[in-house]
Amino acid sequence: MNDEQDAAIVIPAIEINPLVDRCIAECRADSPGADIILLLDTAPPEIGGDDTYGGARVIVTGPVTISAKRNRGAEATDRTFLAFIDSDAYPAPGWLGNAIRELEKDPMLGICGGPNVSPPDARGSERYVGLAQKSVLVTGHLNFRKQKAAARYCDDLPSCNMVMRRTDYLALGGMDESLYIYEDKDLCRKAVEAGKRILFTPDVLVFHRDRPLNLFINQRLVWGANIWTTAPRARRASDLIVFLPVTAVVFFLSGAVLPWLSIWGWVWGPVAGLYGALIAVETVRRAERPGDLPGLALALVIGNLGPGVGAVLGPLGLLPDQRRLYRNFE
Repeated sequence: MNDEQDAAIVIPAIEINPLVDRCIAECRADSPGADIILLLDTAPPEIGGDDTYGGARVIVTGPVTISAKRNRGAEATDRTFLAFIDSDAYPAPGWLGNAIRELEKDPMLGICGGPNVSPPDARGSERYVGLAQKSVLVTGHLNFRKQKAAARYCDDLPSCNMVMRRTDYLALGGMDESLYIYEDKDLCRKAVEAGKRILFTPDVLVFHRDRPLNLFINQRLVWGANIWTTAPRARRASDLIVFLPVTAVVFFLSGAVLPWLSIWGWVWGPVAGLYGALIAVETVRRAERPGDLPGLALALVIGNLGPGVGAVLGPLGLLPDQRRLYRNFE
């Protein structure tokens, strides 16, 4: 048995779509013999009599969280390694084998992952979102994960590209099924607290489709709306970075008092101007061609301030159907 045959690839999804089809096909091509487990809300009409679809085993979970789906996948296999990938992503050649070899070399390595980069065929506003997510203004100090950066140990990795031993996953209690997002941060926190290392390495790479701008807005709003449930779990100063966007949004909203408190303009005006200059500089720096400039600038603002807007709207009950908003496919 080769390394990949001793692994299960867990793919949570809502329903079948072309992105899911590509994910399954590329996983089969990269890791023949792996146990590919597809977890869906409802059974697709194309499902085989043996509960398979496209070479993947299908488990129908109902409308549960992504965390719950990954836990069901881990429970449904006896393979040594678990590989988590999102339904709108697909692996680069060698993805799973490279990760398993790193885990086999180091018994204290708890999680191995790598870049999740834009696919080479990205087009339209997906390109702008992909470029924006390489910026520190959108992904902060973790922007190395959106490009083929040098290998390093880190505090956490996203669950769109995460490989670990099944025994370690189960020992940590799996993912917290009550979390709608940030479940990967929570799992990584538990791994580090258990004395395990987390490795980012560029040869464990997946191509992760960027949402078009309209779905990117929704994603950032939902992320922001959920920071309040994750705040009590913060253990590091870097965890508090998620609160910077809401701080910025509240500051910009404070401009509404200028007609009655004109002196505030001496603070608000320069800060707003500096923010605009930062967006302009980063737009020029990240753009690949002149036509990118308007769309990229918009994507940077959405990526930077969107979570802050969501953090304000969420507690007010103005983002009621977050599951629908968070969809990655129209």
